[in-house]
Amino acid sequence: MKRFFVFILLLISTISPIYAVDSSKLAHSESDRHKITLEEAMNMALEGNIELQEQRKNLGISEYAVKKAAAFKNPQFQSNLLMGPIARGNSSQIGLMLPVEVLKRGERKKAALSELDYTQNKIKDYEFKLKLRVRTSYFNLLVAKSELKILEERKELLEELLEISKKKPKSSQNYEIDVLQADMRLKKILVQINRAQANIRTAQYSFNKVLNLANNPTLYDSKEDSVFGQEFFTKLELPSYDELEEVAFQNRYDIKMAESKIIKAKRDLSVVTKQRIPDLYISGGYAFAHDGTSGAYVGAGVDIPSLYLYTPEIKSAKLELDKAQLEYNSIINITKNVIHTNHDKFIMAQENVEHYKDILDESNKILNLSKQRYKKGQTSLTNLIIVEHSHQELLNEFIDAMKEYYNAYMALLQELGLDNWTIDIDL
Repeated sequence: MKRFFVFILLLISTISPIYAVDSSKLAHSESDRHKITLEEAMNMALEGNIELQEQRKNLGISEYAVKKAAAFKNPQFQSNLLMGPIARGNSSQIGLMLPVEVLKRGERKKAALSELDYTQNKIKDYEFKLKLRVRTSYFNLLVAKSELKILEERKELLEELLEISKKKPKSSQNYEIDVLQADMRLKKILVQINRAQANIRTAQYSFNKVLNLANNPTLYDSKEDSVFGQEFFTKLELPSYDELEEVAFQNRYDIKMAESKIIKAKRDLSVVTKQRIPDLYISGGYAFAHDGTSGAYVGAGVDIPSLYLYTPEIKSAKLELDKAQLEYNSIINITKNVIHTNHDKFIMAQENVEHYKDILDESNKILNLSKQRYKKGQTSLTNLIIVEHSHQELLNEFIDAMKEYYNAYMALLQELGLDNWTIDIDL
């Protein structure tokens, strides 16, 4: 039975061959990578992100729309040249007619300015969300590095266990099984390390995809090597809910966009309503008769909206105003509810991280004590591996808890309209 068990261990240890990663075959070598801080990454994205540059083009379009809305109507050249006998008793005329809009141009310009304000807030909202995306991708890269760091620490431990098992007397009980177990665990860790390295490379490419810089062959990497000790995992004292709500209403660009929509809808309604006001036409020019008599002429006209009163446009504009008001009310209502939820999630996630820190300290002590006992022959390698595996699971759970904490942190930032947490928020 003992020989059969040893055979099974040998078989398992040889199922998965171990291959080292040849970095020369990768798309980017280590020399291609350039480490940057989170702040540098956000600044680079704000300066060079292609999608953001595309969004910023809308600002110029809206600015030209204001100029277009404020434009005067062009004058019309008019001529009335008589020919034949009728020209003897009537004059020919050459002149200009100027259309004059009554109470329309100013309202149209105000509506375009409201659209410009909406566009400005939309671009700022895109910049804000881009910063959050950069933060998230940067954090995901740090998580991938942290998982590799944990595996490398386990590798050192298992290498030490393998050496300890080999140094024991070959005549000792379970010597061969202990060596095989330690060797098998070490080889499995090497496979996991290769996978973790692949995950890091994937996270690096995702990070660079979020940066989205044009014609840049550099593979940017995070400056830090893990999430451990990062500033956003320090204990943060949140203000009261009412204060958080006020911060959100002051900073959320989508709320400002909704406000701009309401103003724009009101001015659009004013523009279309004033289409019912008659416009004026003023004309004048040079007049001359066939017999050589010359002079000038002036004229005036009124464009009376009597057959069409713009009723469909007015009703449609009123509905657009109602929609804009409902959209604003919905955003406000959802924001109040979501801040409550995210506030509570953040508090609980923060507490969980603190609990796991204490648990890991205790687990690490147990692991060290078990290792010492194994050296002294007071426990079996199987028991030590069980303790080591339990410690590994706790580390993975700690990483998951940190992910939940960071996601709650990011969700709260998004609801508050902040791209970074500061305790001294201006209320």
